[in-house]
Amino acid sequence: MLVFSVRVNGISGAQRTARAAAKVWLAALLIVNVYRAATQSVTADEAFTYNHFAGGDEPVKVYDSNNHVLFTWLARGSVAVFGLSELSLRLPSLLGGCLYLAAVFRLSAHLFAPAWLFGLAVVSLSLNPFVLDFLSAARGYGLALGLWLWAIYELAVSLGEAVASTRRVRVAAILVALAVAANLNLAPPGAALAVSFALLALWRWPPVRLRLAWLARNLVGPGLLVSILILFWPLRTASRSSFYFGVESLMQTLQGLAFYSFCHARPNDPSFLQDLLWHVTPKFVVYLLVLLAGACLYLLVKGRGRKLEGLAPPEQSLLLLGGAAFATLALLAAAWRLAGLKYPVDRTALYWIPLFTLLCLACLASSPPRLVAWLLAAPVCAFLLLAVLQYALQFNTRFYAQWRYDAATKRLAQLIRDRETAMAGRRVRIGATWLFEPSLNFYRQCYRMHWLEKVTRDGPHGDSDYYVLHGPDTALVEQLRLRVIYRDEFSGTVLAIPGGVLKSRP
Repeated sequence: MLVFSVRVNGISGAQRTARAAAKVWLAALLIVNVYRAATQSVTADEAFTYNHFAGGDEPVKVYDSNNHVLFTWLARGSVAVFGLSELSLRLPSLLGGCLYLAAVFRLSAHLFAPAWLFGLAVVSLSLNPFVLDFLSAARGYGLALGLWLWAIYELAVSLGEAVASTRRVRVAAILVALAVAANLNLAPPGAALAVSFALLALWRWPPVRLRLAWLARNLVGPGLLVSILILFWPLRTASRSSFYFGVESLMQTLQGLAFYSFCHARPNDPSFLQDLLWHVTPKFVVYLLVLLAGACLYLLVKGRGRKLEGLAPPEQSLLLLGGAAFATLALLAAAWRLAGLKYPVDRTALYWIPLFTLLCLACLASSPPRLVAWLLAAPVCAFLLLAVLQYALQFNTRFYAQWRYDAATKRLAQLIRDRETAMAGRRVRIGATWLFEPSLNFYRQCYRMHWLEKVTRDGPHGDSDYYVLHGPDTALVEQLRLRVIYRDEFSGTVLAIPGGVLKSRP
């Protein structure tokens, strides 16, 4: 179990109190993550990962955008040890979530000394509902995010040391490589972070020739070695068509992140605060990038004579993360222009949420000329406070936003299992809206319902014993004169049976 701890010598009583409260807060979030992993219905993408990769229907050496290689192997091992359940499938994500929350604490304590700023950092980095979804959902995003954020912590600490820490840099390189192996979408920000650190290291610890060899041996080498060992075999089967999930512009990337961050719980009935944040966010991000460019130039000039030694940890990290952000944008644009790869969207761009949050916080913690600081800090602080308020208003333990329709699938599977318990030997067929094919087949294996025919994606048409309907398909209740035995008011999903007497299947 990871321990949220830092040295307390030399910190004030307010700081010590804030850190104690943060430990309680993060421990509570971890408990919530475990509860969600154990109780929430498995979703379509989680089930697809198990049915086709972690569960062994297809070999894990085959690459697909849905196959998050390191997560797949860990989930495969977890299910083999603990048996098939929602919790065992999600255990690697829970471990990634634990690592992420620990990194939030360590990074916030290292960078943000004032108690109020430390508290704002911990809450804003940990409470985003879209990020929380993937700290328990059985996908590779949360695991990758935890590894990547801890790598940022190691590099941020390393920059403040008078002598470069070989151990910290090697650990960071391995963590970035593992993050990429857990989810390939972390490749651009992972590479960008390494490039940003390398440039600052060459400036921080001359001479250049020695530093280049040191970086190659301790940063580039370990990262490439770990990446190749884990990813080479599955990626040899990949082609450009394997990377099919994405959008055509960075604005669409930003809109997806804003939607799932601020409209997570009420996508169809937005509040005033949701509307405000939705319209303000694109303008604020442009403002932040301009602010960031100016702040980085100012800090480079300020630290020119003393090779970063004259800069505080938040200012050093602002340069590190600012360079990583701009390098990531450049890599994404190059991949789109030169290779025809799409920009990340929604969960594939998840890393931008903690990255932009850290940049906002680092801007607040840096110390440009006082007048400029007040003019620039006010909108950044206001945006973070409004965002945190909206995060809190959307807190839930019932569904994952991108698979809201699956919120009741576990309950439906249990109802079908319980109804069929007294009818041993009967073959049962489910006609379902295609969205439910992966999750129903997962529960078919999880609950050992061998009497249930494998659900297909052919849809709910035809003769079936049960109908699981969602969206437009719910009209079949009237058309086929079905009898509804369960309706989930939250997701709108319907479980129905034929209006007549059920017939046994041979």
